[in-house]
Amino acid sequence: MLAYHVDLPPTEFAIRMRPVFILSLAALTVLVVGHFMIRDFWGGLSLVFVVLMGLFVLTGEYRINASSACFFSVMAIISAIFDVVSCVLYFQHSKYKLGDPKAPALALLAQLVFLSSPVLLLVSALIRGTCSVIDCNDRAQELWGRSGELPSYDALGQGVPLAAAGPRRQGHGPPSQPPAPFQGQGRRLDGEA
Repeated sequence: MLAYHVDLPPTEFAIRMRPVFILSLAALTVLVVGHFMIRDFWGGLSLVFVVLMGLFVLTGEYRINASSACFFSVMAIISAIFDVVSCVLYFQHSKYKLGDPKAPALALLAQLVFLSSPVLLLVSALIRGTCSVIDCNDRAQELWGRSGELPSYDALGQGVPLAAAGPRRQGHGPPSQPPAPFQGQGRRLDGEA
């Protein structure tokens, strides 16, 4: 039995939000540099993986991948939770208060990075999470609801009847009957039947 993957075509809202999401990824990249400047290597490294997952969101047939957007949102929320914990721990153990004029520039940069990191992560997760939920809800009924067959989509994300989409490749579409259970003979690893 062959498994297949279907990219959901994005909604107009998701396409309009793409530049905003790119800006949020650019801001997260600046935060990566900030984490490394304050010598928070683990925080910077975890943020690098979030940014890489965000780049996967921007790939695919439709320039926005809804399933990667779901993964990105989950990763960004989890990373934001850890960054909130890091922020609380930093301010508990710091000898400088928020915006203290006596603090050196590196301490002020650390305060800025620790405060802005969870906020930017949550905003990015909200942007992509909202778009992916809308995409999945709007397109799921089209994919599975009516006829039980997977429709084909053109480059603009418009549904194309299967006859107009060209010949069906073998293995695509729902099977005409349920798969039969295993009917062969079992073998043991030790050589006995």
